[in-house]
Amino acid sequence: MRPLLLAFYVVMFGCLCGYSVHSSFAAENAAALTDAAPVTLTADELQYNRETGTYNAVGHVRLKKSGYTLLSDRMKWNSETETAQASGAVLLSDEEGNFFAGDQLELNLASGQGTMQEGRGFWKAENFYFRAAQIDKLDENRYRARDAEFTSCDADVPAWKFKAKDLEVTRGGYAEAKHSLFYVKDVPVLYLPYFAYPVALRKTGLLMPSYGNSNKKGLQITQPFYWAISRNMDATFYLDYLSRMGLGKGVEYRYVLTEEDAGEFSFYHITGWNENVDRMAVSWDHSGTLPGKVKLMADVEYVDDEDFFSDLGREAPDYNKSSVISTIYAQKNWEKLNLTGQLKYIKDLENDNDLTLQRLPEVRFSLIRKRFKETPVFYGFDTSATYFWREEGNEGERVMLRPYLATVLKPAPFLAIDAEVGFLERLYSTSDGDDNEGLFDFNLGASTRMHRVFDWDGEKVKKIRHSFEPEIRYSYIPSGNQDPLPDFDRWDDIEPENKLSLVLTNRLTARLDSVEGTSEYHEFLYFRLAQEFDISESHRDQDPGDAPVRPFSPLRTELIVRPTTWSYIDFDATYDMNPESESFLAFRSRGGVNDGKGNSLSFGYTYLDDAAEYFSGSLATNALDPLALSYSWRYDFVESQALEHLIGLEYRFQCWSIKLTYRDRLEDEEIMVAFVLKGIGDIFDFGLN
Repeated sequence: MRPLLLAFYVVMFGCLCGYSVHSSFAAENAAALTDAAPVTLTADELQYNRETGTYNAVGHVRLKKSGYTLLSDRMKWNSETETAQASGAVLLSDEEGNFFAGDQLELNLASGQGTMQEGRGFWKAENFYFRAAQIDKLDENRYRARDAEFTSCDADVPAWKFKAKDLEVTRGGYAEAKHSLFYVKDVPVLYLPYFAYPVALRKTGLLMPSYGNSNKKGLQITQPFYWAISRNMDATFYLDYLSRMGLGKGVEYRYVLTEEDAGEFSFYHITGWNENVDRMAVSWDHSGTLPGKVKLMADVEYVDDEDFFSDLGREAPDYNKSSVISTIYAQKNWEKLNLTGQLKYIKDLENDNDLTLQRLPEVRFSLIRKRFKETPVFYGFDTSATYFWREEGNEGERVMLRPYLATVLKPAPFLAIDAEVGFLERLYSTSDGDDNEGLFDFNLGASTRMHRVFDWDGEKVKKIRHSFEPEIRYSYIPSGNQDPLPDFDRWDDIEPENKLSLVLTNRLTARLDSVEGTSEYHEFLYFRLAQEFDISESHRDQDPGDAPVRPFSPLRTELIVRPTTWSYIDFDATYDMNPESESFLAFRSRGGVNDGKGNSLSFGYTYLDDAAEYFSGSLATNALDPLALSYSWRYDFVESQALEHLIGLEYRFQCWSIKLTYRDRLEDEEIMVAFVLKGIGDIFDFGLN
């Protein structure tokens, strides 16, 4: 048998999950009717037999209890046994729009047991239709339907449906169908002697298999298994056959311990064959609180093979990763005091990982700015202790302590002045010896904010506020002899500073008034200019052959325009204004529109002075409904080549759809096809290369 056809039968014969098929709508409603609520019975003709305790109702019969209504042409109602025998246009409905109809119904409201003849039902939330020649409620949780069929299509002749000779449903468990046929329109296309699927949303059992084919992985067959451990924990296990790589095994474990403690752990391992090595990936995301109100965060990701993501990644952020970072972080606060500790491990996927510097561990203790009595003077300190480790190269410990004094003044209502002076002491104990170095730092800033509100007679916009926020800052760090210090990170070689920086920020904000009288504010323009002036550089003596004096830094410009709440464009540029080298050093832009109806457009462009230049864009539209289209493109201008094309098409019918995805990237080309039945899920999902 051909592999794709075999996989199709595996899917159809396996666990068709995701659709809670109840053949027991009437029985379930009856169970809900078994409380002590009063019963109301009305009809055109109503007679009571004292000997049997039975009401005989004829014509427009209506029985109501607990929000449920039972209608029929004729009904016998025994008030002592709470049994209803209804016939002729029987309809049982609830207040949510669900109903069950048939020719005859015998229902015991006390026990919930009953039988419906020639019944059909509809569940509104799932858009689920069901029909059966006979439905029996066997006990509290089990139901049986004979000659049953079901679908989620609205048409009289549905696009698809299942027919089963015998269907048994265990409430909160599984629905088991025997001798079933899958129909497209009125044409049977597949026979299934038996299949079972979970009726509950969270039920232990097999999930939908999937399969595919690609250059790197070859033929793929994946079978997941879901384990509903408890109400707050579950897990999914994976067994993958990859003909060109090996056998994959994986698990995803999810937990919610309290409202503040939750996380997810995953593990995946491939046993390689055909000269392929074993490979493994681990991830853990956690957010919670330990005893003593210690906040614990974990963002762990690790792979033991540099090509793991490039071979197995499905999206660009994955298969383009240059490194993976694992961080475990704990924090404890006491008002203004803050203690944090973290373990940070970096796996370099492009270079020699033996030289990568790890922080195992790093501890910080800080006193956040605290006012000295009633004065405008504040004090605080930052301390840290870090152990740097790596397989090869210098390693050791560093302790940093920086006490500081600060002040914030308001000499005028429109002017704010702040200043801070600190002293940074660094102490080292490394494999190359011990050392230390201290440096003062000082900064002084002045800022103001001016704004004006303009009337704007628009349909929604009534007011526009323009704010202008200039800020000037002076920073000073003296030079020091830092050559003997190790080179772990930027704190080991602090450049001297004697600079002035100027920042000008403009904002335009609109007040949007609704017809209900409420208002919201929308910042539709943000414009920022920033530049530095190096005082020391301006005074530098220039000898013949020296580089020219350039006291002004490149001009940084940021512009964000949001003309509507569903569109934006963002520019970020750094421009060298020196006459002899006037050019862009960096330019980034991105933008997009999204109408919230499935139509969107986005783009991104990046230029880094002769180092990188690439473009990415995506488009999605439902304008051709029922056909949905999407397209993504990434292009490298430096290499003059397309990095990726991704085309998606989905033809959507009322109760089913077919998806086609084509992906073309540098090292792989893939076609994926999926056929989806509403409520059932992907019936087949395969890839061709």
